[in-house]
Amino acid sequence: MLRWRHPFWWLPDVPTEQDESYRRIWANLRQIDNVADGRHDTDAYYGRSGGLVIICARVPAECFHPTIQDLQRDLLNLGYARIVPESHYTITVQELGYLSSAPNGRDEITRGWLDDYLEQCELSLRDFRPFDIRLGGANSFNDAAILDVHDNGWLSRIHDVLVDFVSQPPRTRFPFLPEFVIAQYLERAPIGNLVPLLTPYRDITFGEFRVESIDVLMYSTDETFPEPELIRSYPLGQLTGFMDRVNTADALTAG
Repeated sequence: MLRWRHPFWWLPDVPTEQDESYRRIWANLRQIDNVADGRHDTDAYYGRSGGLVIICARVPAECFHPTIQDLQRDLLNLGYARIVPESHYTITVQELGYLSSAPNGRDEITRGWLDDYLEQCELSLRDFRPFDIRLGGANSFNDAAILDVHDNGWLSRIHDVLVDFVSQPPRTRFPFLPEFVIAQYLERAPIGNLVPLLTPYRDITFGEFRVESIDVLMYSTDETFPEPELIRSYPLGQLTGFMDRVNTADALTAG
């Protein structure tokens, strides 16, 4: 008996799904009256015994066009936003948790678990090839300003591979969506002119860069925006195989 196999074009159209998600975020912003406190450096953050470990694509500061400075200045003028510094220019693929010698919760991990996990990452990531990312336009959640990420769906595919062997997958109502946070909101406050401020930046490309590696970073919880410690770096393009077939599917879909 022959088993039916879906053709390549049946694969989910990840880029289209991401674009639709960004449109929904923008539409939601136009419906709210207040922004929320989006700071990560809460008392719980400073109370951690170890650093926060993430897997990410690092965003080079030199990839940005001068227009990003205009957007940052306008956000600061709102009075309730703070700009994310270059040390945190990343697009998170997977937040692994806080290092701890005695984990007490889903968001804490041991060094032994981390080492085992990173070995599995190496096997999974070497099939992926380098890819390009375009950042923009400007957008915003209710607690942070972001740039839309246009990567042809590759970060989402990487996330899907890596999350398969996380010991406790994160509890979330929403599917993964790559985001580049450019500002955090510091308090609950009237939204003011945030929407008209961002509207001229909605269709602007702020930067482009090529992702050559996926990095594992650790951020100390001793300060708000520390310089990251590089734990591991996985160069892309080490092997060919499954991702060649996905590339073929994308080409057929585009055609």
